[in-house]
Amino acid sequence: MAWVEACALDDLDVRGMKQVVMEDGKKIAVIRMDDGVFAIDDTCSHAEASLAEGDIVGDKVKCPLHGAEFEVRTGAVKSFPAVVGVQKYETKVDDDTVFVDYGE
Repeated sequence: MAWVEACALDDLDVRGMKQVVMEDGKKIAVIRMDDGVFAIDDTCSHAEASLAEGDIVGDKVKCPLHGAEFEVRTGAVKSFPAVVGVQKYETKVDDDTVFVDYGE
């Protein structure tokens, strides 16, 4: 994997998220919580909806289409109708820029 620039830290409100499209077209949801920045696949595993367009409820992202929930830090599925989690990506913040460990 390689560290890829995702966005400026200032692009994310605390308890906010943003869809980032990687060079290969993959969409990732970058999420800023009180204790750090996290990244998971942006596409719900139940239906083709953008998780970044959903809501943060506690420590979960709620899909805007059918309400499936995924844990922010791990991508684990936490509620139906989804039954499969989404991939998580390591993140780091350097000089107020968010990087995601992605690609080769």
